[in-house]
Amino acid sequence: MSAATVTTVPATVRATVPVGEGATVARRGRPRDARCDEAILHATLEMLNEGGAGSVSIDGVAARAGVGKATIYRRWSSKEALLLEAMGTDTRALESPDLGSLRADLEAYFWALLDRLKANPNTDLLPHLIEAACYDAEVRNSLDEYVSSRQKPLRVILRRAQQRGEMAANVDLKVIVDVLVGPLFYRRLLTGDRLDRAYVNKLLDIVLSPALLLVP
Repeated sequence: MSAATVTTVPATVRATVPVGEGATVARRGRPRDARCDEAILHATLEMLNEGGAGSVSIDGVAARAGVGKATIYRRWSSKEALLLEAMGTDTRALESPDLGSLRADLEAYFWALLDRLKANPNTDLLPHLIEAACYDAEVRNSLDEYVSSRQKPLRVILRRAQQRGEMAANVDLKVIVDVLVGPLFYRRLLTGDRLDRAYVNKLLDIVLSPALLLVP
């Protein structure tokens, strides 16, 4: 865990923030301690990797990070918000292979994705977050942002294919991403059917049909 410099300030520091026109209110508080944030996020990731989302609790995270529950709740409104920020600290994003063709790039990308999924057998995290997102707008927004950031390498591959003329310029990349990624998580989370390179190859055969992607 990296050290961070923290400036000590009185607990009664006051700041004024505007409310309407010409009005102010006093706000008390102290700056967030970066070391404390790091300890909480690290503890959350450890518990998540050890036992999945079901093993993570605010009590458990607080005990492992050596902080009080109130310290966590001052920073994150819910366990799900904490989980999403902890997941966002994982910088092991998949790369955007550039092997000269869309098919080769997608194969390399999905082989790496399959390896990542196999290395993480816990499958309860995404359903847990999706359920929370159904009734918590903050979690919904955070989950959307997280998913979008994780899909960035795939969007890079598809835009590069458009620039090479392998895909029509007017193809909706968001829809293509959904079509490519959706079946994998459908099998992983719902059916439990085999998820391997043979399946991905069949998927790419269908999605990369010239009738669907190439310029007429």
